[in-house]
Amino acid sequence: MSASTIKIDLHMHTCVSKDGALHPADVIKIAKQRGLDRICITDHNSIDGALAAQAIDSDFVIVGEEILTEHGEILAFFVKEWVPPRLSHQETIDRLEAQGAVISVSHPFDRHRNQAWTEELLEAVLPRLDAIEGFNARSIHSVDNEKAKAFALAHNLPITAGSDAHTGMEIGAAYLEIPAFTTAQEFRENLPQSTVHGHLSPGWVHLFSVVNKLRGRLGLKPTLN
Repeated sequence: MSASTIKIDLHMHTCVSKDGALHPADVIKIAKQRGLDRICITDHNSIDGALAAQAIDSDFVIVGEEILTEHGEILAFFVKEWVPPRLSHQETIDRLEAQGAVISVSHPFDRHRNQAWTEELLEAVLPRLDAIEGFNARSIHSVDNEKAKAFALAHNLPITAGSDAHTGMEIGAAYLEIPAFTTAQEFRENLPQSTVHGHLSPGWVHLFSVVNKLRGRLGLKPTLN
């Protein structure tokens, strides 16, 4: 990696996500141990964990959100205001555009995720997307990532990559190497010059999501307080 590029994992979860495990401080600690230069925390339908992490290290953490819409999940970076779930994908994008967020789509063709994205739906919002998540380390089938990459290439969109970590062992499993940036606009402009690195996590990491949900119901997960 040259001095002018950085390693960034663009998709990860804290204990704020029902299926996440780690306090934001622990996410930061592990990410730095893995050699990452920056991270984007993208909890499900919340920015609370990302804001808590950014308060710890504002130079290291970007606030993001993975937002469930009526037509699949949207992955947003540089989020300033919380966007609630279960809006239409168009209204979700409206709210993200209004705050200057960078807009991607998480694991658009992963057959095991609870989502409704189709190529037709994505093509309808193409002019409003900044990127497509082309590598998600939690995808069980590599061909599902390959389909996302092919879609992005066919429509001249850059790709994002991330571990989709819900546990510490997953952090940094996938990341982008990208020219250094400061602002959302610089990040957006640098995405086409980025390269994807990493590997798929073993399929059994999904079991931890189930365990984390159960631990949450029992009050055994860490909280932000």
